[in-house]
Amino acid sequence: MGILWFGRAKTLEDLNIKDLRKERVRQEVEQDQMVSRIRRAQDEYDGYLDAASEPYVGEAEVEVSAYKMDRAMKRKTTAENHLQQVITRIQVIDSTVDIFQLRKELEKKGIWKVIAGMDEDRLQEQLEIFAGERKEAQLGVNKIAELLDVDELDVKARRGAGYRRAKDAILSAKEIKRV
Repeated sequence: MGILWFGRAKTLEDLNIKDLRKERVRQEVEQDQMVSRIRRAQDEYDGYLDAASEPYVGEAEVEVSAYKMDRAMKRKTTAENHLQQVITRIQVIDSTVDIFQLRKELEKKGIWKVIAGMDEDRLQEQLEIFAGERKEAQLGVNKIAELLDVDELDVKARRGAGYRRAKDAILSAKEIKRV
């Protein structure tokens, strides 16, 4: 597997800051792509909602729009979940760069030897813990995650909860437009 998603890296010594920074840039590009997918899915959802809520739209069009809105929300949820993984990877990479920048101090205290000697799984776990602590120190960094909180409901009927919510949203908007 490799630590930090680097297939060849088995120890901290196998990594270097240059490769970490390249990987961070790659993750930032992926982050931008996920944010774009989320926006497109939300725009698509909003478009179907607006079009289907017109007073002249029939039941069949409402059904189709509700289905398409549900599909858009599923794409958005998938992109949000992937975005969370990318954000975590960026945070772990940043924490690892911090460790490299503190290498001399860590060597003086004998900590570098301990970190460098950890096996792959233990090292990955420790880097993730360090990323979590680093994240808490920068409370504003993860505002995106708050915006991506998605309500997941169990499927209780032939059609999913997302479909039912989408149809309810259409009918509510349609009622408002009639008035």
